[in-house]
Formats: sequence, C-alpha cells, structure tokens
Amino acid sequence: MNLQHLRYFLAVARTGRFTLAARQLHVTQPTVSSAVAELEEKLGVRLFHRGRQVALTVEGRTLVDYAMRIEDLLDEAQERVSGGVPQPGDSFRFGAIDAAVIYLLPQVLRAYVAEHPDVELAIEVGPTSRDLVEQVLANRVEFAVISLPYEQPRLRTLSILTDAMPLVVGPSHPLANRRRVRIQDIAAEPFILFQPDSVSRRIVDEHFAEAGFTPRAVMEMRSPEAMRKLVEAGVGISFLPQITVAESLASGALRQVAVTGLSLHREIGLAWRQGRYFGPAVRALIEAFLAQYGLVEDWRQALAE
Repeated sequence: MNLQHLRYFLAVARTGRFTLAARQLHVTQPTVSSAVAELEEKLGVRLFHRGRQVALTVEGRTLVDYAMRIEDLLDEAQERVSGGVPQPGDSFRFGAIDAAVIYLLPQVLRAYVAEHPDVELAIEVGPTSRDLVEQVLANRVEFAVISLPYEQPRLRTLSILTDAMPLVVGPSHPLANRRRVRIQDIAAEPFILFQPDSVSRRIVDEHFAEAGFTPRAVMEMRSPEAMRKLVEAGVGISFLPQITVAESLASGALRQVAVTGLSLHREIGLAWRQGRYFGPAVRALIEAFLAQYGLVEDWRQALAE
C-alpha cells in the first residue's frame, strides 16, 4: 500500500472535497483523484461516495482509523530521527473555544512564538466543544481546549480548571440590588443563553430541570463576549463563565446575584484523540500551557495509559 496514496486519501476524508485536498497538498486535483482510484483498485472497495461533496463509505471509515495510526507512527519516526526538538518549517493547527483563546492562551502563545518563531501556528476557534471534538477525531486539529465534561470513546480529556458560571445582570436591572434570589424568582426572566448544543447550556438546562423549571430563553448565542455585552446593556440576564465576566463585575458593568441552592460551573480542559502522537512542536505548546496549572506530569501519564 502506497503511503502517498494514504496521505491523499486522508486529505480527501478530512476536507470532503478532492479539490480542497489537492490545494492543501499543493498538487493537482487529477493527481489526488488518480491516487485514490488506485488505492480503491488495490483494495477492491469504494472508499468514497462521490458527489458534490464526497462522503466516506463504511470501508473508507475503517481505513481512516488505520491511516491515522500510520500517520502517527510516521510522525513519531520523524521526531526520533530529527532529535525531538521543534524544527524550522514545522506547522500545526489546534482548536479552542473562544473564551480560552481570549483569556487563557494569549500569554502562552506570545512566549511560544517568541521561542519558536519558525513554527507556523493556526488556531481553529470552534463555535462549540462538539465541533472541536469532531475536528480532533478527524485529525484536522492536533488537540483542542474545550468545555467539559465531554464523553466520547475515542477522546481523551484532562481537566485544567474549574470555571464558575454565576448569574449576572446589568447594573440597572431590578435584580441588581438583590444579593440572593430563588430559582423560581428568575425562571420567568428573559435569559440570554448559549445554544442548546453547547456544554454550558446543557449545564444550565439540567440544573433548572432538576428544580422543576425551564429558563425562558429570549436569545441563544455562541459567543460569551456578545452575551456579556447584551447583559450589560440590560437585554436579559444570563449564567456566564467567570473568566468572561470577571472584569465587568470588577468595574460594576455587571452585578452577580447568588441563586439559593444553585451553583453552576463548567470544567475547561484539554482534549485529544486516543492514541494520538504529538510531535515536538505540538508537545512544547501543550506543556507550556499545562505548566501554568502544574499538570504536565498528569498529561504525560495520561498519554502513557
């Protein structure tokens, strides 16, 4: 089986298009099509359903898992030969929720870029943790910083920090001067909430359901920054991550109100595909990030399991 054919096959599987795969690989589209056709002929199966956007067949999905393992082994072999240090021209992509990009990663990235100026980085800012997990499992990104908990058999995760999700209101809201409320006092309030498919929204919905209530969502959004600004403007109230609202609470642009019997929080953590090999450039960034929280050894142990 030709390794180059496997690379072309994986590129098509990840992009969903022969033309996009060819562009990524810096070859012509007929070259990619011919390589995949030869691979299919060699294996005696169809790997893709062809149309406007190609989709993997059952056999194609099976081959993807093996091809990614082979890709990991090739990367590992290259590292061992090259001495295990980031090389000029190395490049990789990782994913992160926007709160992580805005509040957790800037200082780490600044130091990393200064130390490794020849490594090319790309960040996939995902609308939801689910989207980022899909990117991780398809090897489109090396790893992702997501909201937890997230259960998926092929996914490994490491919790980094606990982020509270307090109830926040604008300074002119009638609840702004209340130190504590009951959940029934706020159930009918206009809420600005995350989209239903997000981890943070699921946390809110589950806790309200346990108390026998459903929050009245007047807006559903993906950006905590946009939600924060709308709450500040008095459009509605919300449960927002502490790292997003800390500055607004300190300045008085938002007020925090305790809810009796309700304490919401989410975990923010690292996610990667089970069995994924990380080259030196990627590992250097992950360990620089985790070193802030004293979790480098925990991560290395998780990789070894």
